[in-house]
Amino acid sequence: MAIEQISARSWLLVPGTLCTGAVFDGFLDALGVAERARSYVTLDRPSIQDYRADFEGLANDTVVCGFSLGAIVAAHFADSITSDRLILFGLNPYADDHAKAPSRHALAQDVRANGGAAALRTRLSDVFGPDPDATRAAVCQMAEETAPLISAQTRLALSRPGALSALTRAAMPVLAATGTRDQAAPIALGQAAAQSAPNGQFHPLDGLGHFALMENPNACSEVVQCWHEANNEHV
Repeated sequence: MAIEQISARSWLLVPGTLCTGAVFDGFLDALGVAERARSYVTLDRPSIQDYRADFEGLANDTVVCGFSLGAIVAAHFADSITSDRLILFGLNPYADDHAKAPSRHALAQDVRANGGAAALRTRLSDVFGPDPDATRAAVCQMAEETAPLISAQTRLALSRPGALSALTRAAMPVLAATGTRDQAAPIALGQAAAQSAPNGQFHPLDGLGHFALMENPNACSEVVQCWHEANNEHV
């Protein structure tokens, strides 16, 4: 039986802190996902439970894909969403470390005072891939566009309860993928998420950092395509 291409599915996309949907563009283009098949969740509310309705009533062939804080939000609903696949890039499935609160508040204050691009420009030293300068510029552009969301996103990051319990009850295949040079969400965190899901799998993204999706979208798309095909071989 022919394998249905993952590019033919509907995609629900959840960007991270100070990110627009553009964080997924190169990756989805490489997979061949049509723009009309892409819908997005905006992280503009301060509590995990504020997003429950975004994940209800999804078509069974939907792919839910989150990045960073967006992956955290999606993972919290892994036990209730009815999607076909759950893909999580740069995920930390644990409750936020209280020691990070001062740096989170400092970032938010900097964004409010100086704009998203200026606030991130000095915080993006660990960017990798074929063209890190282009990636930095694209990340800063997203941050400038989403600066008004920083207060809600900061509260959301600080208050999250942890997603491992939801992942243990996930009915769909779950992929966690993390750059091997990701310092914001080290690979051990993605491994823990994948190991907790009944049908979970972890893939390291060699030589890439936290913004792996933008650093090398082709590498990310190849990992997802191979994972999708492997899962369908057993259907």
